[in-house]
Amino acid sequence: MRRSFFLLLALASVLRAAEPVDVLVQGAEKLEVRELIAGLGPEARKVTIGPFSFWIGHIGPHRVAVSLTGQALINCTTATVIGIEEFHPTLIVNEGTSGAQAPYLTLHDIIVGQRALDYGNFISPVTAAGQGSSPMAWTPVAQRLRDPVSGQLVPYPEGFAGDPAALAVALRSRNPMGRVFAGVIGSAHEVNLELDRVRWSARNFGMDVEEMESGHVAAVARAYGIRYIAFRVVSDAPYEGVPFNASAARATGLFTLNFLENLPPLAMPMPARTP
Repeated sequence: MRRSFFLLLALASVLRAAEPVDVLVQGAEKLEVRELIAGLGPEARKVTIGPFSFWIGHIGPHRVAVSLTGQALINCTTATVIGIEEFHPTLIVNEGTSGAQAPYLTLHDIIVGQRALDYGNFISPVTAAGQGSSPMAWTPVAQRLRDPVSGQLVPYPEGFAGDPAALAVALRSRNPMGRVFAGVIGSAHEVNLELDRVRWSARNFGMDVEEMESGHVAAVARAYGIRYIAFRVVSDAPYEGVPFNASAARATGLFTLNFLENLPPLAMPMPARTP
């Protein structure tokens, strides 16, 4: 945690006063941002801040920064803070691959996040040596954010809602490789392929898919008061025995391009939202 804090301080010291963007689009892996970088057009330019890369250009009516965040909590949250401080986006779109937690999903289906949450925080019961470990008996602990007025940590057991206007546009956008559903995206530094564990997570958190970034980025966006939405394509489906397929990332890239083309100009301030 201390190293993460000093990394943020060091990176903040090199931030420049860049021209604001309308949308900050994030992907954790190169395959997840490839279609988006190509869609920025010939005037696109690359900005490197510390170990993080951003590509700036236009998609549809929007000035866009595409961010290659890297995988999992420390990378995605650090890249998000830098992206916000550097580019002051009106909307953050976090997109990428995921594992199906619900049996109705299959390869190339896309979940648009009605909400996103961190499902990787637990308290285990007290047990004696030799009694083993029972992860499905652990008690989940909700994400908490500091309230700037009271200074207290406020729990968000349901995670964070996706921006309603962006959600509506996304559900009207085309996935050229599969279906589109509204659902719940769960994030943790885990890959769960045991069907009993997958069913347990889906039942306890209402999750449709699991991955490593959306719930954490959503918390940062909420803390800054910035509109947020997440898209996740199914890249592996344990109910059907479908192993991880990295090329599924192309579907979410193409879907995000369609979304940005359909999204009206972001001239209005962020509406009030509930958790």
